[in-house]
Amino acid sequence: MAHANGPLSGITVIDLTIALAGPFAATLLGDLGAEVIHIERAQGGDFTRQWMPTQGELGYYFAVGNRGKKSMTLDLKTEEGREIFFRLVEKADVVVENFVAGVVDRLGVGYARLRAVNPGIVYCHVSGFGQDGPYRDRPAFDQVLQGESGIISYTGTAENPCKVNVPITDYLASLFGAYSILAALFQRQRTGRGMDLDVSLFDCSVSMMLNLLNMHLVAGMSDRELRMGSKYFLATPYEPYRTADDSWVNICVLTEPHWHAFCRASGLTRLVEDPRFRTNRDRLDHREALTEIIEARIMEKPRDEWVAIFLAEGVPCGAVNSIGDVLQHPQLKHRKTIVDVDYPGVGPIKMFNNPVKFSDFEVDVRRPPLMGEHTDEILAWCGYTEDQRDALRTKGVV
Repeated sequence: MAHANGPLSGITVIDLTIALAGPFAATLLGDLGAEVIHIERAQGGDFTRQWMPTQGELGYYFAVGNRGKKSMTLDLKTEEGREIFFRLVEKADVVVENFVAGVVDRLGVGYARLRAVNPGIVYCHVSGFGQDGPYRDRPAFDQVLQGESGIISYTGTAENPCKVNVPITDYLASLFGAYSILAALFQRQRTGRGMDLDVSLFDCSVSMMLNLLNMHLVAGMSDRELRMGSKYFLATPYEPYRTADDSWVNICVLTEPHWHAFCRASGLTRLVEDPRFRTNRDRLDHREALTEIIEARIMEKPRDEWVAIFLAEGVPCGAVNSIGDVLQHPQLKHRKTIVDVDYPGVGPIKMFNNPVKFSDFEVDVRRPPLMGEHTDEILAWCGYTEDQRDALRTKGVV
């Protein structure tokens, strides 16, 4: 069940989404107490259930974006399927979809139709390029959006641009999607009217790039100049350095006090008076020479020893952890960032907790649903008798 004490307790969300950006936006609403009903294809269900890695009937990609939801199978291409959907909309508060622009209108379940059923409905579209414009009809995944928004061109090294190896455009859009829905629900309290929301992965991604765009527009730097791998174009030393135990320590010197503290901690106090390194601008102009000096010194001690030394002097620093290291991270364990949840037929699986800690309630991290697990329950909620439910199943509507 939804969280009885969550701020969105009593709110019902119909989730028509697939992949990650749309599903995770709805998951965030579920974390706040909303009842989220994930609509899956009557034949085959959500295709991300088969995305790797899988274990039994559980697809872990599906699990990340759909934990805590109820699952209902439904064929929206049939008249009976749409009638069921309209009954759901009458009782719901929010609909989230992330098909290519225009698909929901062609199915007969677009905003204009749903507003006629429920004037208070909040309808959130999450799409690659938005509901209008010359690219509106293009399908899009994170890889495409990272390229179109310039993320790939700004990431990597001068010789080799590369993508960010997490689906960052999906997560950005999911955050903005949840943000826009909360704003629309707040506005509905004042006006009684719902709202149509247009969230574009492209828009969200470009908005994240403003500082880099200004480096191009104002400072005149090219993409190639800005692609510095793990280095930072605005400051140095501000990057990972290899240590004596073949690990890496991340050092972030962004201010002059940081620079003086770094020189003390590393035993390189002579650099403070070196005219080549006196200011950050000087250090950037002589980055190659400075890097050679620092790399040689950092190779003299193991990573954890350096971290302790730098932290004692107030130098921002940390380890460059592997994924395995992160799973054993003491802060992760203390904050319960990842928790174990039982899944039928599999046993305990690891799920991400909501990263926000709320003082008045605790997010209940619940497992993802089995395909169609709640179809009968939801149909009964909409007034369908057992015989009617059996007939709909026989016809393949659900």
